Amino acid sequence: MRPIAPKTRKTLVFGIVLAALACVAAVLLTPPDEKLGAMVRFVMFHGASTWVNMATFTLAGGFGVAYLLGKTGARSWGEALRWISLPLWTINSILGLLSMQLIWGGILWTEPRLAMTFGVLAGALVIFAVQMLFAVPKVTAALDAVLAGTLWALVLILPNLFHPDSPVFQSGNWAFIGGFLGMVVSIAAVAFMLTTLIARRPEPTEGD
Repeated sequence: MRPIAPKTRKTLVFGIVLAALACVAAVLLTPPDEKLGAMVRFVMFHGASTWVNMATFTLAGGFGVAYLLGKTGARSWGEALRWISLPLWTINSILGLLSMQLIWGGILWTEPRLAMTFGVLAGALVIFAVQMLFAVPKVTAALDAVLAGTLWALVLILPNLFHPDSPVFQSGNWAFIGGFLGMVVSIAAVAFMLTTLIARRPEPTEGD
């Protein structure tokens, strides 16, 4: 794959900054909730980030399948999405714990959603470790596909496993809905522009 041009790289970096600022604006412009107060912004950001994270895992799995089917260019995109997905899921896991502590007054370690969050995190860590320790791209591609398939099997079979029905869309409050969608779009923009920078980074030269 041809490395990204310097001008395009600068454009992407500028776009990342703008998207990050848009996300901050979406968070701050979300009005307080009657019950949760301003804390609703934190909860909504966690939900939006989780949505994007599920998309990055799904795309990593898709590119993994494409690579196994002979599309060699899919390898760099799958690996780039792996670099994005694991840190983002780690952040989301921490945010989930903070949400429990702040809203419920404690961390429910037996909560099924929490167990599956850590299960996905463990799976992503294993794949990342295999990538770093062994030169077996087809194995990591297959593992990406398995993780994405497992994630969606859980979502479809147990739709409330990760999160209950979204109170944002049930509220009918367009300030909440608009703020949430703004967070989703801006977080997604940051994630996928970063993915592009990683996937199309210059190849190391001999001796590097």
